[in-house]
Amino acid sequence: MGIALWRAVDTLHEKDQPFTVDDILAEIKRDTRAKDTSKEALENRLTVANRWGIFAQEPTALDNVFSLSHVNVLDLSVLDAGTKGLRNMVLDVVARRLFTERTRERRREEFGLSTKLPRVWLAIDEAHQFVPKGRTSLCKGMLIRWVKEGRQPGLSLIVATQQPAAIDPELLSQCDVIIAHKITTWDDIYALDRLSATYMTGDLKSYIRSLNRRGEALLVDDETESVTTIRVRPRFSSHGGAEIQEKTTRKSLF
Repeated sequence: MGIALWRAVDTLHEKDQPFTVDDILAEIKRDTRAKDTSKEALENRLTVANRWGIFAQEPTALDNVFSLSHVNVLDLSVLDAGTKGLRNMVLDVVARRLFTERTRERRREEFGLSTKLPRVWLAIDEAHQFVPKGRTSLCKGMLIRWVKEGRQPGLSLIVATQQPAAIDPELLSQCDVIIAHKITTWDDIYALDRLSATYMTGDLKSYIRSLNRRGEALLVDDETESVTTIRVRPRFSSHGGAEIQEKTTRKSLF
């Protein structure tokens, strides 16, 4: 199946024009070298993929998806998490495209030319779903490359999670700034403790266990080589996970 799919896509690439999933299906049907069973299996899979509703009929430019003058939110929760890593696939495509485009624009900047894409901050919530520890995912390799090679082209990454132990250590080790609220699970505490730096007077574990007040967090900054206790203000926006007795009186959203 893999060979038949590769041949179909390669043939369409040689035509040097946009193509759709339907075009791939048509090319597979014309393949006389593939077994009928392989072609039928591929057709079934591609037909299902075509129903996901994420493939456009025409190529989509980045500026048609993202606005450079706004913070852009890509809500992946609307995609079925059980569909063979569909959320991971979408994030992988977006991250790769941003990486490629920003690398190209960085070269323009070095020659004093104008740029269409400024520096990018990519923030990922529930990051353990995309860069899991001990197993692979469709976007894991790209995101690890992002944190390792992204500084030069101007790409930065923010990952947020309630389970630091579930994130691949290779990504965590590249973090320059850590903001850690109080955590109680030993696995998560030890995952952060492995990031302890030589400039600290103690290990991260002892710092984290000293947090007591609500909203209190630890700020670790490698650039300034400092460890600071901070207090995060209460949120302004409503939250589905809020306790029942909580009542929000604020009318404005932040």
